[in-house]
Amino acid sequence: MNGATLNTRPPGQKGAVVFEPGGYARHAGARVAESQRLRMLLLVFARDQWRTTKSKIFAVFFVLSALVMAAVAIVRAKFDVQGLAVPVADQAKWVATLLHYHGLITTGLLLVGLATQVAPQIARDAHEGALLLYFSRPVLRPHYLFARWGAACLSGLGQILAPAVLLIVVLLSQYGLQPGGCPLPGAAGALWWLALLVGQALSAAAAVAMASLVALAAGAIVRNPSSAPLAFGGVILGSTAASWVAQAAWGRESAARALDLHHAMSAAWVLLSFPIDPARPPNTHAVAAAGGLVLWIALTAGAWWSLQRFLANPPLGKGRS
Repeated sequence: MNGATLNTRPPGQKGAVVFEPGGYARHAGARVAESQRLRMLLLVFARDQWRTTKSKIFAVFFVLSALVMAAVAIVRAKFDVQGLAVPVADQAKWVATLLHYHGLITTGLLLVGLATQVAPQIARDAHEGALLLYFSRPVLRPHYLFARWGAACLSGLGQILAPAVLLIVVLLSQYGLQPGGCPLPGAAGALWWLALLVGQALSAAAAVAMASLVALAAGAIVRNPSSAPLAFGGVILGSTAASWVAQAAWGRESAARALDLHHAMSAAWVLLSFPIDPARPPNTHAVAAAGGLVLWIALTAGAWWSLQRFLANPPLGKGRS
C-alpha cells in the first residue's frame, strides 16, 4: 500500500489519505489559499473587536462630536446672514478651521480608543497562550500580525472617517458649492469640497494605519495586557511634553508641534487637502504636519521592527508573557 492514495472524487473536493511507509497515514487534502485564510482571520478579528462594548461606546462619542460640530456650523451659518459672525470672504477659512478642530477631537478619541482596545491585543494573546493556538494551525505569523493590524485599521477608520463625512455634508448644505473665500470660482467650487473630502479620507487612513501599528507594538514590547495602554499613552504624552519643551526653547509653535503626535495627526489633512487661500503665507499647520509625518514614519518603522522581533520568538506558553 506504500504510495497508494484513496481518493474517489476529483481533486479539491475531498481530502486524500496518503499511506506512508510503515502503514502510517497522513491527510493530504487541498489546502485553503493563503489569501482566503488571511481574509477569514481578518474578519474574525474585526468582528470580535467591533462586538466589544468599548468599541460601541467610542463610536457613540465619535458621532456625538460630529453632531456637536454640525450644530455649531448650522448656528454659525445662520448668524452669517446677519453679519454677526464670519465675514463672507472668510467662510471657506471658517469651514477649514471647523474641520481642523473636529480633527483634533476625533484624533484624541482615536488615540484613547487605540490605547484601551488595540494596544493590549497582542500582549493578551501572548499572556493567555492564544499564540500557540494560532501558530499550531496553518496561520503564518505575518498573517496574524497583518490581521490584527488590519482589524484595528478598519475599526479606527470607520470611527474617524464617518463623522468627518457627516460634518462635510452638513457644511456643504449650509454654505453651498461656493462658500465665500473659496479660491475656485463658480461650479468649480465642487472640486474644493471634493478635495476636502479626499484629504480627510487620506489623512484619516494614514493616521489610523500608523497609530494602530504603534499601539500593537506597545503591547508587544511590554508583553503585559494591563501595561500596554500605559506604554502607548506614554508615547503620546512624551511627544506632547517634547513639543512643549521645544516651544519654550525655540519660541516657535509651528516647529514645536512637529513633535506632538496628536497635533501632527490632526493637521495632516492640511497637506492633503486643496489650499484654502493661495495668497496666504505658508501655512504653519502644514509645516507642523510635515514634520509630524516624518516623526510618525520613524515611529512606524520602529514599531514594525519591534513586532517582527516579537513574532520571531513569541511567548507560546500561557502566562509566560
